Amino acid sequence: MKKNTTLLLIIAIVALAVIAYFVSGEEEGKPMSDFAIENVEDINKFIISRTDGSSITIENIDGVWMCNNEFKARDANIELLLKTFKNISVQSSVSSDLKKTVVGNMASRHKKVQIFENGKNTKTYFIGSPTSDHYGTYMLLEKNGKKSSEAYVMHLPGFNGFLESRFYTEIKDWKHTGVYTMNPENIKQIKVEHYESPEDSYVITQADGRFDFTTIDGVPVGDYNLTLLQNYVRTYEKIFYNQIGDYTETQVDSIKKEDPTYIVSVTDNADNVKQVFFTLKETGETMDSITGKAIAYDVNMIHGYYPEGEEIYLFQYFSLDNMFAKKSYFIQK
Repeated sequence: MKKNTTLLLIIAIVALAVIAYFVSGEEEGKPMSDFAIENVEDINKFIISRTDGSSITIENIDGVWMCNNEFKARDANIELLLKTFKNISVQSSVSSDLKKTVVGNMASRHKKVQIFENGKNTKTYFIGSPTSDHYGTYMLLEKNGKKSSEAYVMHLPGFNGFLESRFYTEIKDWKHTGVYTMNPENIKQIKVEHYESPEDSYVITQADGRFDFTTIDGVPVGDYNLTLLQNYVRTYEKIFYNQIGDYTETQVDSIKKEDPTYIVSVTDNADNVKQVFFTLKETGETMDSITGKAIAYDVNMIHGYYPEGEEIYLFQYFSLDNMFAKKSYFIQK
């Protein structure tokens, strides 16, 4: 009982400290509403954190936006937030009867966004809940270590919705989804292995504008359609996964133990090889609505993974275009 009382006391003290941090601005600071950043090209880093302790750092390193200095960040997310930083605007002040409620709610649950321009933390957003109509978001500004005495309802002109949801803290929401995003001229070789039908496998080699088309064993394949080969190589400019599979470590291990359906290996002109294993995605108890028969594998999605990786990616067949074409596809008819 004594331990529980002590724990509750600690929690209460921490909660009061957080609330005091927000409320103190009303006494020490002054109203600040200049959330927007005019020169977003000067932004080189931002850190997004939540009250539950999770956080992510997005930083421009040598011209490439990185997540936690580990993965390339999604270009679309970067563009979205830079536009947000530039165009965010005050919709209204917070009414007097709501001020205490808004501050109290923000103290217990908020996202904190620290924005760095040329290496200096110039502005910090505290992002609270949306307004009741969901057209605005309660936010508080801090600049140079000084917090505004007032929270404001913020929005983006021309956008009907709240802003909190675009400030992701999960790495899966930030990680660049590109698997093969290569300049076709920088591709030296593509090897596609059909695991269950080796006769459908092939190798495409490119050098000095010339193409060679062979079997996996290096035997030349004659009468191939050059245009189809050229178009196929261009497929590797834009191969993206749709999402990271929400699987446990045990499930990941189980999927990786399955025989692959396809193995795709791409070598660039510097002899760097990127290999991806693809396996069919089981559907469970899904039934065909027309035939009434069980469908063993997903007809829309397929699993893919790097052999050395710890994640399983979900790819839409549609987005992969003709990636798993058989050798016969390229033969001149």
